Amino acid sequence: MAGSEHPNTGPAGDNAGPHRLTRSTLVIALGFTVVLCLMVIMIALGLNRMAQVHDRLELIVHEHNVKTELLGNMRHAARERSVTLLRLAISTDPFDIDAGAMEFRGLASDFMVNRQQLESMPLSAREQTLLAESRDLTARAVEVQERVLTKILDGNPEGAHDWLLDQAIPMQNDVLAHLDRMLELQQEAGVAAANETARQYHQAILLMLALGGAALFGGAGIATGVMRHTANIERALFREKERAQVTLHAIGDAVITTDTAGHVDYLNPVAEHLTGWTQEDARGRALHEVFRIVREGSGESLSHPLVDAVPDGTASSLDQDAILVSRDGRESAIEEVSAPIRDRDATTIGAALVFRDVSKAREMARELSWAATHDCLTSLVNRGEFERRLEQLVTTTRQEGRHHAMLYLDLDQFKLVNDTCGHGAGDELLCQLTARLQAQLRENDTLARLGGDEFGVLLEGCPLERAEQIAESLRAAVSDHRFEWNGNAFAVGVSIGAVPIAGSSKDAAQFMSEADAACYLAKEQGRNRIHASRRGDAAVSHHQGEMNYVQRISHALESDHFWLYGQAIVPLDRSLPTHTEVLLRMVEEDGSIVAPNHFIPAAERYGMMPAIDRWVIARVLRHLAQQGDDVTGQYAINLSGQSLCDRQMLDYIVDQFETSGIPPQRICFEITETAAIGNLRQASRFVYVLREMGCCFSLDDFGTGMASFGYLQSLQVDYLKIDGSFVRDMLEDPVSHAMVESVHHIGHVMGIATVAECVSHESLLQPLREIGIDYVQGFGLHLPEPLEPCPVSTTECATGTQ
Repeated sequence: MAGSEHPNTGPAGDNAGPHRLTRSTLVIALGFTVVLCLMVIMIALGLNRMAQVHDRLELIVHEHNVKTELLGNMRHAARERSVTLLRLAISTDPFDIDAGAMEFRGLASDFMVNRQQLESMPLSAREQTLLAESRDLTARAVEVQERVLTKILDGNPEGAHDWLLDQAIPMQNDVLAHLDRMLELQQEAGVAAANETARQYHQAILLMLALGGAALFGGAGIATGVMRHTANIERALFREKERAQVTLHAIGDAVITTDTAGHVDYLNPVAEHLTGWTQEDARGRALHEVFRIVREGSGESLSHPLVDAVPDGTASSLDQDAILVSRDGRESAIEEVSAPIRDRDATTIGAALVFRDVSKAREMARELSWAATHDCLTSLVNRGEFERRLEQLVTTTRQEGRHHAMLYLDLDQFKLVNDTCGHGAGDELLCQLTARLQAQLRENDTLARLGGDEFGVLLEGCPLERAEQIAESLRAAVSDHRFEWNGNAFAVGVSIGAVPIAGSSKDAAQFMSEADAACYLAKEQGRNRIHASRRGDAAVSHHQGEMNYVQRISHALESDHFWLYGQAIVPLDRSLPTHTEVLLRMVEEDGSIVAPNHFIPAAERYGMMPAIDRWVIARVLRHLAQQGDDVTGQYAINLSGQSLCDRQMLDYIVDQFETSGIPPQRICFEITETAAIGNLRQASRFVYVLREMGCCFSLDDFGTGMASFGYLQSLQVDYLKIDGSFVRDMLEDPVSHAMVESVHHIGHVMGIATVAECVSHESLLQPLREIGIDYVQGFGLHLPEPLEPCPVSTTECATGTQ
């Protein structure tokens, strides 16, 4: 009974096990199959995500490419600036120089645009350091280049060429070398980015293969890992996308991206502000609808290259000055650059347009340009612009035979207004007179402020006779004006020099010099009048000659081209020593000798005598130091009236004695009667201090000036030099003889030795000896001869005895 219970239990159980096993196997197999399928899918998704990472890394490489391109543009602009300066330095065409100057400054703008774009990009610490160093090098190079350009524009091509070769080009080469180092850094960065891309790509492949192999043993775990890794990648890419969007939103430049068909994809907030379009409204629209530009000034519509086709090359920009017109009609001056956007296969997938509002910068540039050519007080053109326009008129005179005229105006009594009421009153007077002068001129005439209270007028197509009429109307306009300031009324005048601009033998500088000379003569003739310079005007030529001597004197001082001569002062008593009067000659570059009566008047008129006297004093003391005890007697040095009034001259002479070691007793200073009496107080102190040191003093040309014998007690001189006009005629003229005799008598009563000048022949010696004269001097006794070798080595110098 027991054995017969539940007969199907065993088989039934045996059959159920295989079925459960089969189901479990099917379930496991199905599970593994599902897991494997999922893993394959996950791996595929992971590989796809890694490919996206690879694309992102390639975008980083593209960023390095953009930097390389900007650096290349900067290098090209820097190099072209040096080339342009070199071309300008050898050019003689003023129009070519003007065009070159504009090209030069345009290249500077290109350089700045590229550098600013580079600075706006993410930069490593090394890149920032190199860029800062490059900025410093560029600043120094630009300063030298601007000096070279200034010399070119000032008409000094030789000086500009020397500066260019010696300083500008070497500095620019330093800038280029620095940019090359930055380019090398970009190349290294590009190679590093490419290597990093390959490394991460291979790592991704190995990771996916590992996940695939691990899927055979732990599919579910691998699938989870793949999904987790994929999620991490997605989060990283999302963060990268967020950073990119934040960056585009935060930068100060406007950015618009388009697809290959020229339709807008994206606008950052700055672009939305400048264009007046929101991103939602602009997306999908044609670029020309959103980015509407016109030419500055004319308003002519401009077409951006991106409107027609996405460029295949590198970054490009508009050549014209563009104005962006927003959706609501606002206008903004912009600078822009566009470049294609490429994927990792270098296929163009769109374009990026980057632009910025340069309205303020362009306005500032216009203001700077205006300020460079205008006077800020009167708003008239300044001297530089006036000279440039004068050169243009001179050119038309040469090429077309046209006749023009120039006026040079110098206000009379303007200093009185400044000294009485201050510079504010002077400025107001200048502005008022500017308006009155402008009202008298024609529309195409140029009125300029040349500096201080001087004005210039260019009269285009105007003969000299008509120019004189205009000059008279200007003079009357100034003379009739009554200027009031704080209850004080002033009347000023104007001296005007008028010159014709005709012929082809003169340049602009010569016309300016002639007009200045004519104005000076108008002042000399009584002020508030006009002097018109015509062909053969002796007075103007004389004044210009003096101005020419001023430059020659300056050159002689700088180059030591003065030459010391000496003439003996002979004692009539043989027991006394012979003295020497120091004379001066100027030697030209060709060795020709210029007598003092030619250059001394110009030196006196333009205040150059103190400098000449300093040169002579230092040179004589040096000569005495070199000669030692070989020379005897005193050396007489002439001092001008200007030197007597120079408060630093006395200190200079004392310092020279201390430096040279020459005893002051060896030197006698000659001062003229007129200069001494005209500056009696200063001359008395001058004489007292140096006589206390041991120097002697001689009063020259005595008897011709305004002195009385009473002044001799105040001056305390050692010698009286009787003027040669009396000595020369004393044999024939009893009055001259009496004058010589009286001067000598008074001198001896006061203990002053006497010297007779201009003793032209020995027949004068006996009457002079009978009177009791102490010393005689003149060509009849000794011709002046050099005290030192000629400063210029020529045959003429070696034989000249002027």
